[in-house]
This record gives sequence, structure tokens and C-alpha cells, in this order.
Amino acid sequence: MSDHAYDISYLLDSETTTVEAPQLRVVKTPPPAPTAASLAEVQEAMARELMLADAMHEAMIQQYLRMNGQAFRDVAGR
Repeated sequence: MSDHAYDISYLLDSETTTVEAPQLRVVKTPPPAPTAASLAEVQEAMARELMLADAMHEAMIQQYLRMNGQAFRDVAGR
């Protein structure tokens, strides 16, 4: 290929390539600091997320098995 294919100087020289930026906004007061959660609250939130992920994972497995035509066996009450 020729060097002209990679030449972008015409873009840099163009008068129409102006970028408008919004006005800067000065914040006079800092945002409130996040409150520190206790270890128990963090563990509870993580447990809830894991339970949601478990349900989603199980649904994805069921969908995969249905798409592949494989029968699902009921294992331990599931």
C-alpha cells in the first residue's frame, strides 16, 4: 500500500475540526463521604448477590440443557 493511504494530515489541517467542550462547573462543597458499612452488612450484601447469581446460573444451565435436547435429572430436590 502507498504511504498516502495512511496520511491523515488533511484531517489535522481542516478548519472544521473544532471540538466544543462544556463549561467547567466548580463545586463549592465536596460530596458527602460514603458511610462505612459494618462487616456484617457487607457479608449480608455479598450473600444476597451470591444467591441471585446462583438462581441465574441454574437458569442458564437449564436453558443450555433444553437447547441441547438433554434431559434434566432432578438432583437432590432441584
